[in-house]
Amino acid sequence: MSSISSIGGGFRPHQKPPSFEQIDSNSDGGISLDEFESAAPKGADSSKSEELFKKIDADGDGSISKAESDAFKDKAKKADSLLQSFLFSLQAGGTQKTETASDSDADKDSKSAFDTIDTDANGGISKDEFSAAFKDSRLNSDQLNKLFSSLDQNGDGSVSKDEVKSFQSSMQQAGGHHHRHRPPPEALQNASQAYGSASQLSASNSAATTYTQAA
Repeated sequence: MSSISSIGGGFRPHQKPPSFEQIDSNSDGGISLDEFESAAPKGADSSKSEELFKKIDADGDGSISKAESDAFKDKAKKADSLLQSFLFSLQAGGTQKTETASDSDADKDSKSAFDTIDTDANGGISKDEFSAAFKDSRLNSDQLNKLFSSLDQNGDGSVSKDEVKSFQSSMQQAGGHHHRHRPPPEALQNASQAYGSASQLSASNSAATTYTQAA
């Protein structure tokens, strides 16, 4: 079973990302894959660096322009903002519910994030909708898959609002006191780890760390 640190893949939350000009070492106005990988933190996964490079290189010409870099940063900022809102809605409905926060307030937060992701408004978040909403966030595809699988409790490929509420309850249980000699079910452990990994990465810094997301 993967730990949160192993899921994180060596992410360094406090490292200031280099500027476009610093990465563009030959000052030709474009960042090549070699330049991009050279700017990545030591020990970064080269496959994830290449995956991120392709996301930023919108026209697929093998070079990232300043316009492409700026456009990706804007998309990443919006994706991370939605991710944080979604994760907070899970937490607000479960582990951080207090007497001063009403159920209606928690439900409102949940619906806002849920409905934004549910682009076809059919009452369920498909795998494609989930991936599309967060593809430019700081989470990689493996992390997104783990989180989606934890939410999709019946495995039908769609996350309903009832499943979100069930996940909230699971997180509440994970934060509570378990029987001293009885570990939580594996499904609950997986859900807690998936949420913890996503929450840790999302809250650790802003989308300004575009060039260190591949770490």
